[in-house]
Amino acid sequence: MNRQPGELKLHMGKAGGSRSICRSGMEKAGVPVLADLSDACSNDCVILVGRPNKRAGVTSPSKERGVLASEDSGSCAALTISPWLMNNIAPLVRQLPASELERRLRREGLPARIGDPVRGIDNTIITVAVWGFDAVEMRRILAESAGLNGIRVPGKDLNPSVIPYGHGLWKPAERLSVRAIYALGLDFGQVELTLSGEGRLGITSISSELNVQTPEGERRLKELLVAFSTEWEQETGRDDMKVTLGADPEFVLTSATGRLVQASKFFPLGGETGCDSIRFRGEKYWPLVELRPRPFAEPGRLAADLRRLLNVASGYTAGAKLSWRAGAMPVQGVPLGGHVHISGIALHGERVRALDNAVALPLRLLEPAVAKRRRPRYGALGDVRRQPHGGFEYRTPPSWLVSPRLALGTFALAKVAAEHSRELASDGRPLDDDAVRDAFYDGNRDILLPAVEQMYRTLSATSGYAAHKEAIDFVFDAIMRGRSWDESADIRIKWRIPIV
Repeated sequence: MNRQPGELKLHMGKAGGSRSICRSGMEKAGVPVLADLSDACSNDCVILVGRPNKRAGVTSPSKERGVLASEDSGSCAALTISPWLMNNIAPLVRQLPASELERRLRREGLPARIGDPVRGIDNTIITVAVWGFDAVEMRRILAESAGLNGIRVPGKDLNPSVIPYGHGLWKPAERLSVRAIYALGLDFGQVELTLSGEGRLGITSISSELNVQTPEGERRLKELLVAFSTEWEQETGRDDMKVTLGADPEFVLTSATGRLVQASKFFPLGGETGCDSIRFRGEKYWPLVELRPRPFAEPGRLAADLRRLLNVASGYTAGAKLSWRAGAMPVQGVPLGGHVHISGIALHGERVRALDNAVALPLRLLEPAVAKRRRPRYGALGDVRRQPHGGFEYRTPPSWLVSPRLALGTFALAKVAAEHSRELASDGRPLDDDAVRDAFYDGNRDILLPAVEQMYRTLSATSGYAAHKEAIDFVFDAIMRGRSWDESADIRIKWRIPIV
């Protein structure tokens, strides 16, 4: 039986700096206005602009980001699912001093000098409007010439301040701006960047309010809102949502003396069992073995296909005196990833935050202490990338190939998080607390352990937990026993791959 589908709605609170601009753009996209926030129903997604009225039943963002208090949530108060209140954290973000904003962004590995843009003849100030995981509009604020740091904007009739979609700066500026918005707990906003004469981007300002000013930006915002609204209504109206999972985990080869051996000596570049590259001092090397299993809806089938590929890989290294190692950084300076591919559902902030809390947070407590060196350049929270197949890649986890049970547990956690992100949001997510986020990067077990216990209670209450109970419980049982994986061990032993 289908559930009551949710709708995308707009609530205008107390006036914000770009209230009229934002409201105009949202209404042009056909987003209905919700006069009273307490009228939002359980599966609605409500865009908050300005400061919400306290009588509308909004809880403190620091405690339950995006959740309505049940006693004030109107006719939907009896339901366990709460509306997603986009940018509910904005009042707290606005109160943060520049130094704290900068600290939080740098913690996530983002270059930031808040309130201190480096203005000069060789620098350009760029403002980026962000909705979710997309840039809506990019404009120059300080133009020195018709060009943009030596990159010419094509077309005589274009507004010279506009950076068009497809420009060489679009992707790097979009990625940096999206990460900044997400890292602060926001769902949309405006990011100011400085582009130096050397081509480096840095964050100098962030606002929780959209400021779209061009016809091109309005058209793009409308397209994104319409697409999001359609996907949200379709997904929230279903109780049989099924995602398809894939992966491309990595491991390295080491010699008998522990030295790194180039994977390209044994493996092809492409194919299901191939190798991947890294750059070191400007040179490209191929030290990583990468497995590319077929996608499956069931975690067990995906794990079984990984075992098949490990057996295939064994044939490539037969006769060589090598050890296969996985984890976060089994060899100094060579970080490994255990990327999980997810398709069949939309990419949005609520889903990615569910993955951070249900997948990255538990795995963090199973990492050895040295794994901290991988972050924040690799393994930052919320690291996602869209894929050509229409899904997305969740890139935060390290290589969970250290054992087959951990691989299966990771897939099970990812599946439940992706399919039940609505339920996980309604019961509170530990990483919405900035102290827990600090602990994630610092490795503070005293703070992380209660957070993981809370996450287990939330996961086990979802409707998807029972089907994957054994795989999920293995992960949390290992955490409670204080276990961590051994990055010096040969992964073939636990996977029962013959060492030939």
